[in-house]
Amino acid sequence: MKEKTLSNNKLGQYTLIIVLSMISLLGCSQKTDELADTSWELVSLNGKDLIEGTAITLVFTESYLGGQMGCNGYGGSPDTGKYNIKHDGTFQLESPFAVTVQLCTDPEGIMEQEAEYIETLMAASHYQIVDDRLEIKNEAGEIILIFQAK
Repeated sequence: MKEKTLSNNKLGQYTLIIVLSMISLLGCSQKTDELADTSWELVSLNGKDLIEGTAITLVFTESYLGGQMGCNGYGGSPDTGKYNIKHDGTFQLESPFAVTVQLCTDPEGIMEQEAEYIETLMAASHYQIVDDRLEIKNEAGEIILIFQAK
């Protein structure tokens, strides 16, 4: 009888260890959304400064991203602009986002800059936060967008 109780205690201990290990592993594979509820301002677009007098912002919520590009806005809602990040730095836009279609001519080149920004953002595949900067990389590992925390 004594051996059976000892055996049940060991079984309980092993079960507890297995359950805690599984919880730990599940926690490691979960999405870690350190970008949620953050705001950023673009400082470099494909290695270039922005046109003087313009600003491009990027705002993350828990579900989607969006921002302003100087003339037009872009972003998501519960149905669009969703993104996914993972612990390994993977960044993926899960659905297309809406872009307003206002024509602006001042400053010169703003529409081309907005188009380049949207195209570049769509090519994002990885990110990293260094100090107060958000660096977004393409599939080749090149930094294509650099944002400063707002």
